[in-house]
Amino acid sequence: MEESPVIRMWITNKSNKEITTAMNESMVAFLSIAKQSGCIGASFAEDDERIIAYTMWSNEMALEQFRSSKEYHAQEGKIIQAFVAAGFQIPGDILFNSTANILFSN
Repeated sequence: MEESPVIRMWITNKSNKEITTAMNESMVAFLSIAKQSGCIGASFAEDDERIIAYTMWSNEMALEQFRSSKEYHAQEGKIIQAFVAAGFQIPGDILFNSTANILFSN
């Protein structure tokens, strides 16, 4: 059986806070490194209540290889620092953090 593509989602409660320049830069850097590491699609988005980071991978093994890399951990630390500096409570403000198999995509 062929491995299916997966998505990784991280959704954070905004609690009336704004995305800062440092938050944006840390997420763009993270998603750029993810792309260089095999990510096939990524988004950083917001609505009035949430901040959403989304990545798509060809399979879970590719994602997990990235998640175990030094680059991942360095960038993750920068993201957490930027969010905390902006007043976010990590992990308290994280609403959802999950990996899911893609059943259909077009």
